[in-house]
Amino acid sequence: MKDLLRIMIFLSIVLIGLFYLDPSVNENDILEAPRTAEPMPSDQITDESLNVDRPSTGISSYIGKSSDKWIEQYGKPDRIESSAYGYDWWVYNASYAQYTMAGIKDGNVVQAYTTGTAVDVTPYKIGQTLDELYRFTILENEVTVKYEDSIYTFNVTAEDMDKRILVKFDDVYAQLYIDSIDRVLEAVRFMDTETLVRHLPYDMMFSGELLPVQTPSSIMQQSIDEANARQVIDLVNIYRLKHGARPLTYNPQISAVAEANSEDMAKQNFTSEEIEFKDLHARLQESDISFKQAAVNTAARYYDPAETVHGWINSEAHRNTLLSDEYDQTGVGVFGKYYTQIFLEEKPVIASEQ
Repeated sequence: MKDLLRIMIFLSIVLIGLFYLDPSVNENDILEAPRTAEPMPSDQITDESLNVDRPSTGISSYIGKSSDKWIEQYGKPDRIESSAYGYDWWVYNASYAQYTMAGIKDGNVVQAYTTGTAVDVTPYKIGQTLDELYRFTILENEVTVKYEDSIYTFNVTAEDMDKRILVKFDDVYAQLYIDSIDRVLEAVRFMDTETLVRHLPYDMMFSGELLPVQTPSSIMQQSIDEANARQVIDLVNIYRLKHGARPLTYNPQISAVAEANSEDMAKQNFTSEEIEFKDLHARLQESDISFKQAAVNTAARYYDPAETVHGWINSEAHRNTLLSDEYDQTGVGVFGKYYTQIFLEEKPVIASEQ
């Protein structure tokens, strides 16, 4: 009897030891972008949108102006990066309170995006409540736009009204990104008509011609993927700072693992070949990355990093991981419209291992 008791105590100690020694891994489900139907042709589109004057101040007032005018006000960017939509991103990331990205095409500003609380986003203000937006913004379920000889109508759903509102001004359009949990305005994107139509962020009907899809070369796509990964890290760290969490340290070794995961996600969706889809623990072990605990957020079919991170912010499980203080390192890998961000707490180095 005493021997049996000793064995049970020994096994209990072993199990407790394994529990504390085995690293914790949290894998959230893949978050898919809101499904949009194929654009539908229609001969019965009418534009009944209300005419609202475009703001005369703030970053939206630069849409359509030359990049030189933008530089006069905001200076030269910290980075210039390619996009999949024909414009370059000018990234201003020296300060999270001033974080801004300007889309530049053919020497003109075609869009401006910001999460910065110190940036002028007239007639809005980053951090204002959703109730305030509802009171002072004209909200429409259908927004009709004209570009060249074609007309496009976007359908804004009830869910969109709580997460990413579309507002029409005179030749300028605003997407208002809402934190649906805190119910505040987290970010704003202003853009011209062509950019809105190319992004295709909502269900759309059209009369006339669809804009041709621009397909980057494989070399250009790789550059775009790398740029998108950097932007995800920027935006996640900004949201963490806004919510009182420490920014994460970039780890290129983790990014290589994340990139392989995103590529496998894409292959799984676009090829019929059998793919051995490894879990996060196996991927990190294969790459000899030691850790105390780790987690991963993934996303599919989002058209750019701003949309992706906003999706994570509005998904409870992904948000909890994104804002958790349990992690101090990160790596991001992007493959087309597939995103992987790995969060990791480094395993303390034991003297005998050095």
